Amino acid sequence: MPIWQRTYLAACAAMVGFSLAYTMSDYGRWPRFTYFPYEREWRLLSSPPGPVPMNYVGTFLWGLGGAVFAAALVWFGCRLLRKQLTNRALHLAGGWALLSFAYACAYFLWNLWPF
Repeated sequence: MPIWQRTYLAACAAMVGFSLAYTMSDYGRWPRFTYFPYEREWRLLSSPPGPVPMNYVGTFLWGLGGAVFAAALVWFGCRLLRKQLTNRALHLAGGWALLSFAYACAYFLWNLWPF
């Protein structure tokens, strides 16, 4: 497999891994680092902190971890595949990456909807 295809697939996997981990950390209420600005301290919380504390950094760290894991998995997994991929397979990987990003955006946009 050419190196540019491995890099492309790893980038697509990183986007899918980031979107999945970022969304699932919020949906599954995984523990996240949360900053409390009035107290000027960090805590590890799994429940929603309320309107003032910021848990974005913890959510972003989950997403970053998912991106690194997925990219590394695909990068080293592609070493086993010797043949060049078709354009259809590359387009499919890119489509999955864009769809996962759109899904994550739609999930968080839906959470902003007033109920």
